[in-house]
Formats: sequence, C-alpha cells, structure tokens
Amino acid sequence: MRNNLYTPTDIFAVARNEAEVDNLLNTDIYKFMMLDFILTKPEYKDIVVRWKMTVRSKDVKTANVIPKESLIEQLEFTKSIKGISEADASYLRGMTRPDGQRLFREETIEFLKNFRLPEYKIGVDETDNYELEFTGPWSTSILWEIYGLKIINSLYLYHYTKKEKLTNVEFNQIINETLNRLYKDIGIFKETPELTFSEFGTRRSVSTDFQRMVFDILSSSLPNQCLGTSNVMLSREFGLANPRGTNAHELRMIPTALYDDKEKIVETMYDIDRQWANHFPGLSILLPDTYGSSFYFKNAPKDIIQNHNGCRFDSKDPLIAIPEYVDFLLKNNIDPKTKIGIPSDGLDAINSRKIYETQSQKLGKLTFGIGTNLTNNTKGTWPRKNENLGPFGSFSVVVKPSEIQRPDGKWVSCVKLSDNFTKATGEKNRVQFFKEIFGESGVEKKEVFV
Repeated sequence: MRNNLYTPTDIFAVARNEAEVDNLLNTDIYKFMMLDFILTKPEYKDIVVRWKMTVRSKDVKTANVIPKESLIEQLEFTKSIKGISEADASYLRGMTRPDGQRLFREETIEFLKNFRLPEYKIGVDETDNYELEFTGPWSTSILWEIYGLKIINSLYLYHYTKKEKLTNVEFNQIINETLNRLYKDIGIFKETPELTFSEFGTRRSVSTDFQRMVFDILSSSLPNQCLGTSNVMLSREFGLANPRGTNAHELRMIPTALYDDKEKIVETMYDIDRQWANHFPGLSILLPDTYGSSFYFKNAPKDIIQNHNGCRFDSKDPLIAIPEYVDFLLKNNIDPKTKIGIPSDGLDAINSRKIYETQSQKLGKLTFGIGTNLTNNTKGTWPRKNENLGPFGSFSVVVKPSEIQRPDGKWVSCVKLSDNFTKATGEKNRVQFFKEIFGESGVEKKEVFV
C-alpha cells in the first residue's frame, strides 16, 4: 500500500480555478493525424459537422452533479485558446512516419497555429444529463471531442466529492485506492514482460494532472513495456518523440453520411482506408468495426488487403476478433506474422494478459491500447456507504459526430454500428438503413462500461 497525501487542488484544475484544457496539444495524437488528412481533402474538410455527447451509463446524472456555470467556465477556457505556440509547433514538426518523413505537413501546423474552436451549445435531457453540441466545419470541430470529454469527466468527479463535502482524509482514500490498483496492475504486467501497451486514457481520465501522474508511474515502473501515451502534450512533457495512435470511427462516419446510395456508402468506407494508407505510409492500421468487422473483412478490396500494416480491435472481444482477422489474412494468402494487432477497448491488466497469452503468437506483433482502467480506475472507491448522487467513478460517455450538413443544405445523421449494437449511434431510420447495407453478421449486443 502506498498512501500519500492529496488534496483536490493536487488533482483537479477546477479546484485551482484553472482550465482543465489550456493547450490544444492536450488531446490524442490521432486527432491531429486525422486533421492533417482531411485538410488535404476539399470534399471533406469544410463539411459542417454537429457533434453530440451521449452518456451511456445508467443512473449517471451529470446535470445533477456538475453546476452549469462550472461547465460553461471550463468550456469557455478551452474555446478561448488561440492556436498552438511556436514551441508546440516545433514539437509537431519533429514527429516522423516509419519512412522517416515528417508526420505532419507544414500547412497543418500553420493551421493549428491560427486555430480557434467553434461554438458549443449546452442543454439538459430527460435523463438529467447535459447535452453538449459542437458544430462547425470538420477541420475545426474535430478537436472538441476529446476536450469536451476530458472536461465532463473531471468535473463530474470533482463536483461529486465537493457536493458530498468529502473530508481530506476521505478524498485521500479515493486517490490512494485508485493508485494502489495501478500498482497492482503494474505487478501483473511485470509477470508478462513481453507484453507491451500504450496509455490511451486521455478522454476519460480523472484529470490531466492525474493522467500525468499515472503515466509517470507507468513509464518509470515499466520502461520496456509502457511504450508511450496517446496524449500529445504529455508526450512532449516526457520527451517522447512520437505519441501513440491510429485513427477513429469518425473518419468513416462523416464521409459516408454524404451519400444515400448503398454501393457508394460501402465504396467510401473502403476508399477512406485506401487514402489513409497513401497519406500515412507505414501507418495503415485498419479499424474495421465502424459498420461491422465481419462485413469489412468479407468484402475488403484486394489493394487494402495487401497494403495495410495491421488492425485495431475495438468493439469485438479480441479473443474472437483476432482469430477472425488472422483467418481473413490467411484466406487472402497474407502472412499474419507481417501484421500488428492492437486491442483497445475496455482493457485492463488482467484481460490484456489473457489476450496476450492466447493470441500473441498468431501475429507479428500484438500490443495494447489501455485507457480508462489506467487513468480513471475509480469505480468502487467511494469511501462512504451510499453514493447519493448516483454512481461515483468512471462512466461511459462519448462525443460522436451526430449529423452533417450536405452541400445542398440538408442535415443527415451520421451512423456507427460497431461490433456491439449497444454502441450504435445515429438516427433510428438511418441506422436501420445501414444495417440493411452491412448486415448483422458477427455483431452482438452487450453492456458497455467505458
């Protein structure tokens, strides 16, 4: 047991009257990579996108916990950021692709130096949860997702403890129990020294301060196993050359919303991956579950089959998803030992070890993206008998592209099906239309926790 003394001001920026997000680099690397990509696509970069926050956890009532004025203050802090600094720009210029070329184009860095976030809207829904909306061109609204999630998660935990008038002793119990869980996980990782992972916990971390603390502990305790963090700002602080990341479902959800033709929708999904591989040589990691992995693998074009570097397994159990991917490769005469696999959904030390022990020999490399269970493993740490304001700790909340405005002015729902229909997002009829296109093979429905 490691018991240190912590106060809310050590953990939460809001407790110090500071911004939770005061630097545009306080986000995941794939946001900047996707931005670099879409800025080269005139047909995509100016699409007006409306993003919406959805709380998926039952019984969580964010509007009953977080004062509206506190949420507005934090969002305003972040919206007031005026681009990245020259020092931040220099750091981004130093990032490289596997072929040694610069990761980001100079045009993207100049764009970020003059970057301003678009407007937001706040409401409260019938479940007593905040409705957050961010609307603007894809090239500017793209960055709101991570910032919004970071703010809502940190404010929920901070104001929960504040409203319940926790003593410093009780607050310490929460933080120390969470850190003790981290040290137990480190012990599990050390039992399998070949297992490697990256910290992917930016969006649902307790706070930026706590994520920094967690990553410091991980990188010093597991220098050969913790490969890095997806957080660009923390990567810079810790002197890491390249943050870790791939791309996100939005990369397919937004372009496919432009079309009603079934064949064009399928063609667009694959063409995005084709264009990504050309834009980022050596970084073509498939994310096949946007509309169902089984459909993706069954119908993948030959050039994508032959010219990708690996696969991220997000919404399907990796014990099922990895063998399915390996079978897909073998059927297409591709050696699985030439590919990398990255499980990344709802992982912790124990299930990562199980996956590694049973699946690592099937691919050239198997490495993990582990998020919330490292940076916000707070469920069950409440020091009192009753959680009067609802569940305390991490909860399932997402910000996804909800709809786009087509060039003719019509607003159309964005759709994500995933390999777990509980995670499906979109307007009901549009979701059904996409199910008719992509089918339901290999898809299940189960509860989500992160």
